[in-house]
Amino acid sequence: VTGVQTCALPIYPFVIDIFPSSEEEVKLSTHEGEEFIYVLEGEVEIKYGKETYHLKTGDSIYYESIVAHHVHSFGSENAKILAVVYTPV
Repeated sequence: VTGVQTCALPIYPFVIDIFPSSEEEVKLSTHEGEEFIYVLEGEVEIKYGKETYHLKTGDSIYYESIVAHHVHSFGSENAKILAVVYTPV
């Protein structure tokens, strides 16, 4: 990972390849902070609390990550996202 951080906030960008998950593999996680997800390729499903969101290429979502969540590709195809994660110090 290369990049230059010019501010003190712990904000981390990642490009992530996402693979299909079976329903048995979906385990919601929680942690302090916030996340921004932008779909670069494919389709993803985001489980967030009791809600489920279906995002396609070009869609984005922003949420507080203290709420239980999980991101996985939708259907049988892989997807690629840009995830920007803020974690408080």
